Amino acid sequence: MEKRFAPGAMSQRIMFSAQAGLESISPWQEKENDMRKLGLVTAGALLLLGVAAADEGMQSMQPQMTVVQSDAVVWGPAPPGLPAGSKAAVLAGNPGAEGTYTLRAWMPDGYKVMPHWHATDENLTVISGTLHVGMGDTFDKDKATALHAGGFAVMPAQMRHWVWAEGDTVLQVHGNGPFAITYVNPADDPRQPMPEAKKDK
Repeated sequence: MEKRFAPGAMSQRIMFSAQAGLESISPWQEKENDMRKLGLVTAGALLLLGVAAADEGMQSMQPQMTVVQSDAVVWGPAPPGLPAGSKAAVLAGNPGAEGTYTLRAWMPDGYKVMPHWHATDENLTVISGTLHVGMGDTFDKDKATALHAGGFAVMPAQMRHWVWAEGDTVLQVHGNGPFAITYVNPADDPRQPMPEAKKDK
């Protein structure tokens, strides 16, 4: 004779089987499950910390922006290759080494740099005042071009040129280092030692 179970009885059997399965888990198995859960949580936390540290490390390796406000420019003496009386401030890079650089130069009224040339291109931007620029081996005010605030000029490598300032003048110079200056007439080079005065006999 075929046995039939009422729906209620079947539900009771399923619930009973589930309860029996839960009751069959030993305390050691519960502890092992807890340890596995703890291990997963710890691994997840370490993974997150590792990702955060890697991200921070990548950010520190990226190039950083350089910002210099006009009132934060630190002026110092001009390089020895320029006549005394001017000031200079390095904004970025190192003019004495290979690579790009940017610097500011302040020149008093009447300041001039006699005919000279550079081994690399020189890019000039006038910030304030007036800078007169000219080409050639001879200094001649009448053949100069006046650059006012915002004016720009490029002196190609080895091109002979000269400049003089009208009024207090600030200009910005940028290019590829190392920055070097060679005078057409060595006697105009301020780095040359001064001749010794003759002693009276």
